[in-house]
Amino acid sequence: MADDVRQGLVKLHDLNSARQFGHLARGNERAVRLDLCCFLIGRIVEPDFDQLAALQRLDALATEARPSAGASTETRVDRLRQVLFEEHQFRGDTDTYYDPANCCLHSTLETGRGMPITLAVLMIEVARRVGLELHGVGAPFHFLVKYVDPDADSEHFLDPFHAGREIDREALSERLRATNRGAGPNPESFLASVTKRQILQRILTNLKGAGVRKRDYFAAITATDFLLALSPWSLEDRRDRGLLCYQTGQYIEALDDLQQYHDHAADAPDADRVADFIERVRTRIAEGSG
Repeated sequence: MADDVRQGLVKLHDLNSARQFGHLARGNERAVRLDLCCFLIGRIVEPDFDQLAALQRLDALATEARPSAGASTETRVDRLRQVLFEEHQFRGDTDTYYDPANCCLHSTLETGRGMPITLAVLMIEVARRVGLELHGVGAPFHFLVKYVDPDADSEHFLDPFHAGREIDREALSERLRATNRGAGPNPESFLASVTKRQILQRILTNLKGAGVRKRDYFAAITATDFLLALSPWSLEDRRDRGLLCYQTGQYIEALDDLQQYHDHAADAPDADRVADFIERVRTRIAEGSG
């Protein structure tokens, strides 16, 4: 019966995409293709977009950004920024920041606009195609990228949301210290590189939140399915999927997810709230079978 309820409301294509995403995203870190994983995420928002055209667009940008042989790392990065932010005018979307499309790499390639993390992926993927390694940085105010200049033995931080401008490391550290105000982890820890899986997790979390804000709970559920494909042990995502399934009338699925969360997180601060939801879901199921 649970399968009947779920299949009647959530497309099997979405479930298959989540499994495919999990297979791609949980591979060896260096082998994970951010572009392909992001294109699968993009199908949550726009199922029928042209993936081949998006890949060709990335390749074309890389062709333009490819520097002359023997160019220094700094010169190669400058050329990348020139192509993306001066010639093609990629920019952060300040008008419709929380639009779900801004979480999608293919949409950013089409419109030239996106969230910081989506523009960061654009930089990382075009750079990869020209033999330049950029890393994501999960700064708390918004996502950045960095690269190591072996000639100067130094790290450099770039802000993709603001035309790839370079941010002075000391100024960045000072901003982090001011934001942190002595609480929580060492501010310097925010300047460390994040993994590709962490990048994908942050994109999906953004997309889940965007779906909830628009009350597109089915899109939020699919984003959560992707998150669980990435981290099957995430109790918080399982709880969230249960709450979202409740919103869409998928009471059997909601009960299963919420019960699993409650069984394994009995000491969580929201345990009583989840227990109340479980009783509410059981009542709805009983009413439907009466």
